[in-house]
Amino acid sequence: MTQMPADRILINGVALTISKGRAQALAIRDGRIEAVGRTADIRVLAGPQTEVIDLKGKALMPAFIDAHMHLVSQGLKETGYILDLSETRSLSEALERVREAVKERGEGVWVRGRGWDESIWPEKRYLTRADLDRIAPKNPVALSRVDGHMLIANSQALKLVSVTADSDEFDPQQGLLRERAVNGFLQQITPKLEEIEEAIRAGVRLAHSLGITAIHDVVRTEHIRAYQRLHRRGELHLRVRMNAPVEHLDSLIALGFSSDFGDEILKLGAIKIFTDGSIGARNAALFEPYIDSSTGLAATGKLNYVQSELNALVKVAHENGFQLMIHAIGDRAIGAAVDALKAASVGPRDRARIEHLELPTEEQLQKAKELGVIASMQPNFLQWSGSGGLYETRLGLERDARIDPHRAVLDMKVPLALGSDGMPFNPLYGIHLAVNALYEQQRLSVEEALHAYTLGAAYAGFQEDELGSLEPGKWADLIVLSEDPTSSPENIREIQVLETYLAGERVFHYEEASE
Repeated sequence: MTQMPADRILINGVALTISKGRAQALAIRDGRIEAVGRTADIRVLAGPQTEVIDLKGKALMPAFIDAHMHLVSQGLKETGYILDLSETRSLSEALERVREAVKERGEGVWVRGRGWDESIWPEKRYLTRADLDRIAPKNPVALSRVDGHMLIANSQALKLVSVTADSDEFDPQQGLLRERAVNGFLQQITPKLEEIEEAIRAGVRLAHSLGITAIHDVVRTEHIRAYQRLHRRGELHLRVRMNAPVEHLDSLIALGFSSDFGDEILKLGAIKIFTDGSIGARNAALFEPYIDSSTGLAATGKLNYVQSELNALVKVAHENGFQLMIHAIGDRAIGAAVDALKAASVGPRDRARIEHLELPTEEQLQKAKELGVIASMQPNFLQWSGSGGLYETRLGLERDARIDPHRAVLDMKVPLALGSDGMPFNPLYGIHLAVNALYEQQRLSVEEALHAYTLGAAYAGFQEDELGSLEPGKWADLIVLSEDPTSSPENIREIQVLETYLAGERVFHYEEASE
């Protein structure tokens, strides 16, 4: 039987297969990888209509899979619906950005922002209600911290939105909201469905430019609706695994859903449970106190559930066929998450995930290994590690040296998946920080980091047979890079994504995007 010619071949490259060493070339047919090998062997698969792409020595590898993302939030910044404050380098600069937005939008119009980070400002303090009232007395303003676990609102915003929360989650004098108070606030000022769809389109375009063709997204109800609408119209050009908040668990069970419902583009993923907050918001749950001063908060942060409540939620989700995705940053929260998974009899086949896993103890990692837990981590968080950084300031030198311990996770044989959490949305930036980390416990080899951002992330989403490596039969989700990351580890974040392919079709070309 005569073999059908390939639709497209890529030759003369440095192909990092992730799973089977290196190659020079690759053939694509019907959206999947037909063959991987030497250029001479791949050339014979070309026919008269085959597109031949000469890589001229450039690097080829599987596209990145971001194992933890908030695409709608990122997209809303891209469209301008949310004011992006991530590049502000002082309190005064952030306030000036808000002042400009107020002037541009007009009196009485909402200004929503996200991305401010007081830890990199010389003032080293949070925004306050009074700060925002001074520059926007007639506009409602709500600004989320970079991690999303804290929000500052001004007086006009607090007049329009009702806030019901525990006393330590809402400080009306400062206009400061944390955790559930933040979620309740934002649910009252959601964008229109059409605005969410446009945000997703913008987020997808950005993803392609970063070499990303699949994400594990944390979604709300309105996000699911927008994704479905785009997918039905054939307008969703990204593989999305939607992870739903635990608040929707009962409804999903009643409708008969479970993890992996969907198709190769859009799937229902895990149930997301938050056990604690963040170090930046000082509500990550720790065994030992924060070392910097704070008011109105427990010195060791806060667990969002008592153990019996967490155990019950995990058990119900697990018994109804849902993968678990448990946010746990502090060591006390990680312990609670591991104990809940064990109590529910979760095992390796279930691939439960602990998100962030920033301060695990050795004993907790051992328990995680026994349960088959996946460590879903964000190496870009290392931007806050080191002398004078957020982690050293709030936790001290000893805990800073063991935070985000990617090396310890792999040494313990715990499966590792990497993502960005949108801080920033950029795999090469995160890989660079993991490879060049200050402390040994944090540091990965280039090969380990690439694996965790591709095949490791695919495994976390039960997709390792379809995605994550250059192997015949898998989807042809590929990227071409300006340089082989293993050739210059100290310059990884300078590498440019030149082309991105989804199911064999080019969805991004650097030269075209730059015109």
